[in-house]
Amino acid sequence: MCGHCSEVEEVPHFSSPPQYERTIEQMKRLVADEGFILVEGTCPLGEEKKDGCWVDDIIDHVIQCPTCGQVFTCVVNTYRGGGSFHRGR
Repeated sequence: MCGHCSEVEEVPHFSSPPQYERTIEQMKRLVADEGFILVEGTCPLGEEKKDGCWVDDIIDHVIQCPTCGQVFTCVVNTYRGGGSFHRGR
């Protein structure tokens, strides 16, 4: 972790779909404005829904700090609920 990524806001547990959607917006800003790298994902960031439905039961994305290489993982279970956004995999 470095000064570039130390302020990234983690979410230990998503309590609602809107909270997950806000986290995806944060990740999109980190990639677009802060140079974070989208390492992998179930789908492109911002395309988690198609025709109003989630694209999969489990959706995950991994981004990486361009300065120190720290990775952050966002995973959500759209079928049962829950998920998180945290440092590491």
